[in-house]
Amino acid sequence: MSYDLRLGVKVEGLDVIAVIAEPEYSSPTYNLSKMFRACMDWDYKQGEWYNVKEVLPHIERGIHELKFNSKAYKKYNPENGWGDVSSALEALESLAKCIENQTNGWTWQDIPLEHLWMRW
Repeated sequence: MSYDLRLGVKVEGLDVIAVIAEPEYSSPTYNLSKMFRACMDWDYKQGEWYNVKEVLPHIERGIHELKFNSKAYKKYNPENGWGDVSSALEALESLAKCIENQTNGWTWQDIPLEHLWMRW
């Protein structure tokens, strides 16, 4: 089993979020959930949409922690070998790049950060 990382925008007049992008590494294994929660200091819920402006600091913290304090997170490496610190870092960096691409006009979109949503 794995996560399905997605980015979306709210559809005006409806209680719906339309998926507009997914990171290159969009399906990290559930086995990394404890590591993600620890390094980001964020107890997210799978399948729930979060405003990117509010969660980007958690994503950036996770990237920093996994890059510069990787030894502290090795204890969260899954026993079954599915995922590790480097694959968790790859997932978070891929997510950050996808967010940047949607908000800085690297694609046809140029979405303000407060209008972008993400889900696990």
